[in-house]
Amino acid sequence: MHDGYLFTLGICGSAEEDDPGPVMLNSLLAALPPVKRAAFLGTIRPDQPDQLISEIITDMHDAELIVIVTPATTPQLPDRLNNLLRAAYAAGVGGRFAALIAVGPYAAAVLPALQAAAATCGLRIASTCAANIDDEPPLADVQAAYATARAVLAPHALPH
Repeated sequence: MHDGYLFTLGICGSAEEDDPGPVMLNSLLAALPPVKRAAFLGTIRPDQPDQLISEIITDMHDAELIVIVTPATTPQLPDRLNNLLRAAYAAGVGGRFAALIAVGPYAAAVLPALQAAAATCGLRIASTCAANIDDEPPLADVQAAYATARAVLAPHALPH
């Protein structure tokens, strides 16, 4: 908790302007109370070390709710998101609540892979959604996940 509010971490498996994931994550975070941070996993060169992973893992340890939005423009998780979830497992970030959203033409195929990776990390999956690119963000699902995390982890947290 930070300043009496739950800390929500948003993670997007893409930072590309033409990808619907970043827009959806921003919309979802805007619907939640004020203490939140977002990480957008853009592409990096294969030979470049991923310095952002350790920073995100630190935030995952602090977060009560983790909202993960992944693009589903191919039938698998983006490499960088997959690497982050492997690192999260190794770092023992279990026990946090998670809302999982896959968005794109392969959302129905990617969501189970995201669910499996999150469950392996020990995240408590509070909501899931497979969305098409033109779908509205699942605000009610993420707000319900926030309410669940608040009720279980910090019932005295400020509501708004």
